[in-house]
Amino acid sequence: MLATPCDDWRVHDLISHIVGATRFFGDVAEWGSSPEDQEWPDYSDGDFTASFGERARRAVAAFSAPGAMGRIMELPSGATPGARCIEVAVGDIFVHGWDLAKATGQTAPADQGVAAALLSAEYAALCAEVRNSDQPPFAPEISLPGDAPAVDRLAAFPGRDPAWSGVLPR
Repeated sequence: MLATPCDDWRVHDLISHIVGATRFFGDVAEWGSSPEDQEWPDYSDGDFTASFGERARRAVAAFSAPGAMGRIMELPSGATPGARCIEVAVGDIFVHGWDLAKATGQTAPADQGVAAALLSAEYAALCAEVRNSDQPPFAPEISLPGDAPAVDRLAAFPGRDPAWSGVLPR
């Protein structure tokens, strides 16, 4: 199993999380919350690319619906306006996509737009709030120079090392 920059997860786990998170955010955007009693399959088995595509289209449609940005949506951290929830969704999927790209030897996106937008939005403040919670879901931020590429700075924000090479620390 291939290691990833996301501490305890291997590629298999990361694929399942990315597809599952996309489903979760589609639920939240469409229904206001994601039912707690639903089953979560192992999305890494089977055609996970098609599964991700289906769930991503659903999430985009739900977040694009009239009034979605102003509606309150339930995240694990609490009630959140849709405009902030979409930042969490994009940030989670983007950073874990970066993890997956690094783990599988692919290059980071050349277009810095999404990363730059997230870094200049409320996403950074929300992540800082979550990082200061009792059980933060990610590592401390890795400090990078302000002129580092936005994709690298966004990956470093939840504790990813942009120079990660696939070698796990001992």
